[in-house]
Amino acid sequence: MSNKKNKNIDWSVISRNLFGSVSEAEKLEFEEWLECSMEHKKYVERSKSFYVAAENEEVKRPDTEKAIAEFKKHIAKKKGKKIKLAVVLRYAASILIPICIATYLILNTNKFDENTLASGIETIEPGSSKAELLLANGEVVSLEQGDTIVRESDGTEIQNVSGLLKYQSNQNLLETETYNTLKIPRGGEYKLRLADGTQVWLNSATSFKYPTKFVGDKRIVYLSGEAFFEVAHNKEMPFIVKVDDLNVKVLGTAFNVKAYSDEKEIQTTLVNGKVEVLAQGIDNKIKTVLSPNFQACYSKGNKKIEVNAVDASIFTAWKDGVFVLDNINLEDLSLILSRWYDVDFFFVNEKVKENYFTGRMKKYESLQDIFDLLEQLSDVSFVIKDNAVIVQEKV
Repeated sequence: MSNKKNKNIDWSVISRNLFGSVSEAEKLEFEEWLECSMEHKKYVERSKSFYVAAENEEVKRPDTEKAIAEFKKHIAKKKGKKIKLAVVLRYAASILIPICIATYLILNTNKFDENTLASGIETIEPGSSKAELLLANGEVVSLEQGDTIVRESDGTEIQNVSGLLKYQSNQNLLETETYNTLKIPRGGEYKLRLADGTQVWLNSATSFKYPTKFVGDKRIVYLSGEAFFEVAHNKEMPFIVKVDDLNVKVLGTAFNVKAYSDEKEIQTTLVNGKVEVLAQGIDNKIKTVLSPNFQACYSKGNKKIEVNAVDASIFTAWKDGVFVLDNINLEDLSLILSRWYDVDFFFVNEKVKENYFTGRMKKYESLQDIFDLLEQLSDVSFVIKDNAVIVQEKV
């Protein structure tokens, strides 16, 4: 079996093999993954030792909230030491029991040296709801999660409520389209409700241009970056997302468009309903119609569209606070993490890019917690310095 496949295991399979019941297929998958790397074996042994120690201490169900509170109180007394709580509570995906037990043991036994906590590891926190709103008159409004009300020059009322920007349709306004642009920086995200009721989730490093009110027989918006749409149905006014040479046309449906300028393709993934993807080919226009759980990948290089059956939830989970990794290599994963955590990745050599991962990670963990987990499942190490990440093979 290849290293690529051996390194690609869902973390819930590890958890069930250690602390639950598994099928024969999951048992075989786990054993093959275990044999392909000494690091995998070390990781499993540490988890088992935590569990066994907890049984001896009769703490199979520790109160983690109390443990964290006590630990914070404990380190507050330490002067002259730089101690990061994140180093102790290292994210281990679905293997929740070992995390709780490890925390308990640190607080209640002398089995851990306090000096191991004083590593001074630099912590980079995840992104948050923030954006810049460019109004038609050129005014720029900085948006965060606080509540504000903005009025456009044409009288449109725009409400900003807890990270959601809402446009109120006013039938008395002039029948002309006035455009706004919402810009999401790296390390940001935002939600938007357009005047027709369409809901839009905007990912990091994204620019989205749209009218304050839709006029005419089409609803046209412009995207650079990534967005998830839940389009309000209106058979008289199709909804069109314009991205470079590509148009995505719908009547009322839910879909995701990923169209970053630094990536080689544009992905349109359909959740429900039906969409038409129209692109400029080499000689003429090309068109395809998607059904749910299909994805159209438009190559910017050869100007062709490839359609594949997919699990749409993998490509839309980002809007719900989760990164779902499906056999993704480290180079592509670094693009996702760099946008969300506002960092730049530097690879010491090309080989490290070809580590593959499958699993789920919470978006709102610190970056170091995610790196701790990736290091357990690969032969790669990460070093954070300022807003740069150095990636290299483990020594």
